[in-house]
Amino acid sequence: MSPRRAAGRPGGPGRTGPSTHRGSRPAQAGRRGSARPARRRAAASSTSDSPGRTPAQARRAPGGLTGRAAVLGLVVCALVLSLAYPAKEFLAQRGEIGRLEQQQRDARARVAALEERRRQLSDPAYVRAQARERLHYVLPGEKVYVVVPPNQPGASTDTAPELPQVSREGSWYGRLWGTVRAADGAPAP
Repeated sequence: MSPRRAAGRPGGPGRTGPSTHRGSRPAQAGRRGSARPARRRAAASSTSDSPGRTPAQARRAPGGLTGRAAVLGLVVCALVLSLAYPAKEFLAQRGEIGRLEQQQRDARARVAALEERRRQLSDPAYVRAQARERLHYVLPGEKVYVVVPPNQPGASTDTAPELPQVSREGSWYGRLWGTVRAADGAPAP
């Protein structure tokens, strides 16, 4: 058993508690107190050997970089380099997932619109209404009235509009250019 344990136990037959207890205390107190001044003395002697430098500074390389710092730097660089590619791939895959989810939402919306259109076209009343509106279909026995816009003043309905005449004289490219001008409605030269 350690002296501390023995000192804390009550005294048995043939022992007196307070005297045993007192005897072990000074030894423990001496041990505690003696360690501190020894450390202080060691620190003082190491600084007196190399004035102006601490032991940590004495171990540093000329560039101010310790071996531990260099190893730590290499480990950090290795971690960064080993995680850069997986991080890039992760972000690219997250972007791809987002793009594919958007495509899926768009496709679902398109399917819903097509289902609605199919439902409309399967309704005979809707088909009949669209045929009347778009194609002017009528049921047997119904009369159709078509409203024609009135004629513009000065325009005749039974004669075709006159086109400008292209001259037959000149070079082939002159005649070609004349047809272009006639198509535009400009008078030929």
